[in-house]
Amino acid sequence: MKCLCFSDSHGTSYYINKALALHPDCEVVFFLGDGLADIERVAVQHKNICFLPVRGNCDGTAEFLDTLVKKTETITLEGYRIAYTHGDLYGAKYGMGGLLRLADEMQADLVLFGHTHTATELYSETEKGRGVYLFNPGSAGMGGFRGDASYGVILLSPTGILLSHGTIR
Repeated sequence: MKCLCFSDSHGTSYYINKALALHPDCEVVFFLGDGLADIERVAVQHKNICFLPVRGNCDGTAEFLDTLVKKTETITLEGYRIAYTHGDLYGAKYGMGGLLRLADEMQADLVLFGHTHTATELYSETEKGRGVYLFNPGSAGMGGFRGDASYGVILLSPTGILLSHGTIR
């Protein structure tokens, strides 16, 4: 299963649309906050894709397609438990400790987070000795003179989890 992951679009859906055009086989889109209105505009155009958003600290609304959006969610896909959050509630700008505790609390194999605007991919051990992937797609709102917009690609299969980043100008 191919999933794309976006965060921190901050007012633009341009780069999200470009990334989706590059990945027509995408089945699921995670959106990790700070641009709910942006991802809602995209979701209306892509009804064949499952959109899973959470809200960020800069989102002016808590709704996505008339549904209340939480700050943290979990889902199981292809047998992997995935926790996804913006990251502000877990101190993502100050280290990974809060995200590792979230992984233990939710028994997650993968934790997706945004907030820092920095593309990150780590494999770490939690306090309870669980191995977990921590993945931040970076910012889907950057681009042009400010640098490349980035996003995450998540491949889930019976043999494992494969994570990578893509960039768009």
